[in-house]
Amino acid sequence: MAFWKSTILGALCCAATGAAAQITTYDCDMNSLEGRGFITERMIFTVDTARNAAAVVDGIVMAVYDKPVAAEFEQLNNGQYRLKWEVRNLKSGANSFNVDYRIQFRPNDRSVSIRANLRGYDNRPIGSGTCKVVPGQSLLN
Repeated sequence: MAFWKSTILGALCCAATGAAAQITTYDCDMNSLEGRGFITERMIFTVDTARNAAAVVDGIVMAVYDKPVAAEFEQLNNGQYRLKWEVRNLKSGANSFNVDYRIQFRPNDRSVSIRANLRGYDNRPIGSGTCKVVPGQSLLN
């Protein structure tokens, strides 16, 4: 897991920095409630509220794409953020999965919940975590 932590940090450090106040990057310590590996211990995401844009990186994203991925961004009426992204062809043993991820982030207390949907399977891994702001960094180009 230390490899993924350093790789994710490298992706963050090498990404473009955000100049506008609407761009915020969060570094989150995550806890999986299922423990089957579909929710990683660390997740980083950037939101740009002015452009309704977001990007996400974690160990799973790095294992499949080797770089952050774009996420759908929605700011909800209650001030919370919802991000959605897809990971295709995630290998696990002899199996390959397409996984839809969704997080709900509460900026007021920087808490986050995550749900993974493994297409074609009944599994719905969930987790939660807490995030801190990473000043001056962005996963967005």
